[in-house]
Amino acid sequence: MGNPWSTPKIDGLYKNKKAIFITAFLFFALIFIFFLSLCCGRYEIPLKDIFNFVLNQNINPMSERIIRYLRIPRTLLSTLIGIALALSGTIYQSIFNNKLVSPDLLGVSSGASVGACIAILLDMSDFVTTSFAFISGCLTVITTRLISKIFKNSSNIILLLSGIAMGGLMSSLVGLLKYLADDEMKLSEMTYWLLGDISKATYKDVISIGPIIIICVAISVFLSWQLNILSLGHKESISLGINYNFLMNIFIIIATLLTACAVAVSGVISWVGLVIPNIVRLFLGNDNKIVVPISILSGAIYMMIVDIFARSLAPNEIPLSVITGIAGTPIFLFALFRQQAQI
Repeated sequence: MGNPWSTPKIDGLYKNKKAIFITAFLFFALIFIFFLSLCCGRYEIPLKDIFNFVLNQNINPMSERIIRYLRIPRTLLSTLIGIALALSGTIYQSIFNNKLVSPDLLGVSSGASVGACIAILLDMSDFVTTSFAFISGCLTVITTRLISKIFKNSSNIILLLSGIAMGGLMSSLVGLLKYLADDEMKLSEMTYWLLGDISKATYKDVISIGPIIIICVAISVFLSWQLNILSLGHKESISLGINYNFLMNIFIIIATLLTACAVAVSGVISWVGLVIPNIVRLFLGNDNKIVVPISILSGAIYMMIVDIFARSLAPNEIPLSVITGIAGTPIFLFALFRQQAQI
């Protein structure tokens, strides 16, 4: 005999309370880790000095300069990058209904890498490198979408395969550009950029991507219920009265802008957009009205922690993708083990 208390209404209420509790916990964790990030680094700053800085009281001038011009922009940037990658991964996994999908699915990361490597090869400024990476990433996704249209097939598999093809082409072009970089300094700069780095973070970086990410987050949260319908597939979405192609394009644009913004200012950072949505879905299910906001908070927290380790574990900066790869692999395998019955 079934449990009489296990009704959809009660289960839904339980899930909502659980989601509210987790959201509140993550929000306070985000604040705590933000302040912790301001303390940690090769030059350690006492938490007392952080609070005195916030309260506009006098502290050590060296500590004040480090907090104001290094730690705050870097922490803000890592937060935005975590939000962008986690949300982008959540969107792609939903619209393709595939938990193995990551933000670079349609070639945006590889395309951005080509743009950045060209700028580095031509000895351009950091601003030009960022701009080249952003534009190149967006153009790659547009090309992927146009290629998929040639086949006149509405199946997402065609779009996915077109993305794989473009990603492979862009990766080959990156290899060619590295081969052409006869200057060892340029080659090392390319390699380091491709592994992810925000050691040169400035307020300009934060301002350049912040508004785009905030707008994309707002739209994604507002349309999260429609993301649930898109995950049902083309025919089911149309039968429920949803303009499938329009919404699909909207979410692809949002995910592309998010990933392009993140990659443009930090280089390629792997695993974040794959691991975070999987972990959130593992504990909270597949309802994007819950998954989207919690993935946003989780991504921000995760990237701040990664950045703390990147600048604290060794005398020199550790590339971000090294840490996300080492941490992401066991986390992903854990999620895979827990969900093996559903695969």
